[in-house]
Amino acid sequence: MDVTQRNENAKQFILDKLDLASTLTESNFEQLDEYLLLKSTLNSLINVSAKGFRGIVATAITGKFLDPTYDPLNNFYGCNPRSIFEQGIFYAFENRIPCGKSDPLNVAKNINVLNDEWAKGKRPQSAAQAAVDYIRQIEESTDKTQEKIINFFFFKLLEYANSITSIKISLPENQEWSNQLFASKLSQFVLEYPESGTIPQLVISKLLNKVYVESTVIVEGGDESVFGTNTTSKKPADIWLEINNTAFNLFEITVKKVDSKRLDDCIQALNSLDMLNIPVHFICRLPTDISTLQGIENGILNYKGKVFNFVDICSFIHSLSSLLSATQITEILDELQSFVQQIDRSVKTKEGWKIIFS
Repeated sequence: MDVTQRNENAKQFILDKLDLASTLTESNFEQLDEYLLLKSTLNSLINVSAKGFRGIVATAITGKFLDPTYDPLNNFYGCNPRSIFEQGIFYAFENRIPCGKSDPLNVAKNINVLNDEWAKGKRPQSAAQAAVDYIRQIEESTDKTQEKIINFFFFKLLEYANSITSIKISLPENQEWSNQLFASKLSQFVLEYPESGTIPQLVISKLLNKVYVESTVIVEGGDESVFGTNTTSKKPADIWLEINNTAFNLFEITVKKVDSKRLDDCIQALNSLDMLNIPVHFICRLPTDISTLQGIENGILNYKGKVFNFVDICSFIHSLSSLLSATQITEILDELQSFVQQIDRSVKTKEGWKIIFS
C-alpha cells in the first residue's frame, strides 16, 4: 500500500474506534482481567495535559493495526510514526480529542525502545510509565482480550475529551472593560496561565493586530502553533512586523528565562535567514527572565555584535491596550474566549480563564 493510502487507513481506524467508543459504557470493560489496574493506568496516561504519551499509545495501536508484526516497544519508529500520526491520526483526533500536530514525536525523541528507563525523567513520569505499561499489556494479551483493552483506551480517551468540552467558558454580561482593567486581566492571564508560551504569544499578536489594523503594517507569526524553535521552523521570531513584505521589527515573546543560549539560538536563526540587521525585542518578565544576562543597560544588551532590546511584558500589554477602542477590546476578548474554549486547550487554561475573566 502507498503512503497516502496507509495514512488514510490510519485515520479511518481511529475514527472507527472513536465511533465505537461513543456507544460503550464502563460496564463493557469491567470483566477484563486486572480491570482496576488497567483503569488506573489509563487515568495516569490520559487525564493529564501532556498529550504526547497518549499520542504514543494511539500511534502504537494504529501501527499494529496497519502491520500486525509491528513491535512498538522495541522498534517504535518501525511504523513511520511521524507520517501516520501527522497525516492520519491527527486529522481523526482534530476537534474531537485534545491533540497536537506532532505529539508522539515530541516525547519519543527518536528513541526506538520504549521501556521503564525511557520513562524516567519524562514529564510527567507517571504518564510516560503508563504509556509503556499499557502498550505492554496490549502486547502480552491474547487476540480476544487485546481488542477489548484497545477499545478501553479509546473509551477513556473520549471520556476525557467530553470532560474538557463540558467546561463552559464565558465572559460576565454587561461588564464594562476599561482599557487598563482589560490590560490588567490580560497580564494576569498571560503570567499565570501561559500554556508553554502559547497564551503570551497569542495575546501579544492580537494586540498588535488591532493596533495596526488600519495601517500598511502586517503582523506575522503570532497565530502559528508553536512546534519548535525559530531555528527549526524557519521563522525569524515569534512575531514580526512587515511593510511591503519586508520585516522591520522582530518580537520574541516569553515568560521563561532568557539566557545566552536563547540569544545564540536567535542569532543562528536570523543569520540563516539573512536578517541579523533587523531589531529584536524580547517581551518578557523584567527583571526575572533576564537575571542571568550580564551587561544590560536601559533594557539594551549588545551580545556578540547583535543588539537585543528587553521590554517588560506587562508594561507592553498595558501600553498596547491603551491604544485600543472599546470595540477592539470586546473583539479581542471574544476571540480569546473562542480560543480557550477549543478542546486542545488544557483544563488549567480553561479554569484560569474562569477565575480571571468570569
